[in-house]
Amino acid sequence: MSEEAAEPSQDPSAEGAAPAKKGGSPMIPLIIAVVASTAISFVMVKFVFAPAVEKKIRAELAPAEEPAEGAAAAEPAKDAHGAPAAPAKGAPAKDAHGAPAAPAKDAHGAPAKDAHGAPAAPAAKDAHGAPAGEKSGKEAGPKQTKGGWEYGFPNVVSNLTGSLGTKYVKVSFTVLSDDKNIGDIVEENKSKLKDAAIRVLGSRSLADMESSGAKNVLCSEIAANFNKALDSNSVKQIFLTEFLIQ
Repeated sequence: MSEEAAEPSQDPSAEGAAPAKKGGSPMIPLIIAVVASTAISFVMVKFVFAPAVEKKIRAELAPAEEPAEGAAAAEPAKDAHGAPAAPAKGAPAKDAHGAPAAPAKDAHGAPAKDAHGAPAAPAAKDAHGAPAGEKSGKEAGPKQTKGGWEYGFPNVVSNLTGSLGTKYVKVSFTVLSDDKNIGDIVEENKSKLKDAAIRVLGSRSLADMESSGAKNVLCSEIAANFNKALDSNSVKQIFLTEFLIQ
């Protein structure tokens, strides 16, 4: 009896305290399924759907490209500057708008012709738009008057003495001479004459310019200095055509 009492008692709760482990983690199959579905989707998009979409886009764009190439071929030929190329020899000349160019005309308004009876080319013009060989207004020669020959000398500017560069005088004048070649004389000696005029103007102060009779004295001195620079008596008189102090 005593041996039976010494045997340890069996506690059912002790058996439940250490339950046996069962199976693996349930997350592994889920991860495998996600990876497999992603790989299948990538393969389907790259090798099935993408080629089909690309083929469809090319089929839609092909008809639009063909007319564009045909239209480019139909454009008129152009030169290196992008302007329409000159028509082939024998073809009628056209203006910038594609209309037939107007033929040149003679003094009577009739179409001008060359030595062979063919229509003459339009008359050449200079940079000012005037017919070549004719002088524009800026290149006009001396003008004959009762007093002699007059020639313009524009825009001579000089600082006034004593003004520290804050005041200047600007004049334009006409040179009067008995020499009909005064225009050529002035142009050939333009630099010397301009320097002579600037020296006269620069020797004046503001008070000198505003004094009575200052302009008459100024013209006389410019004429004298011009004759000295030319070593002649070509200049009879100077007339002011512009006088500005600022």
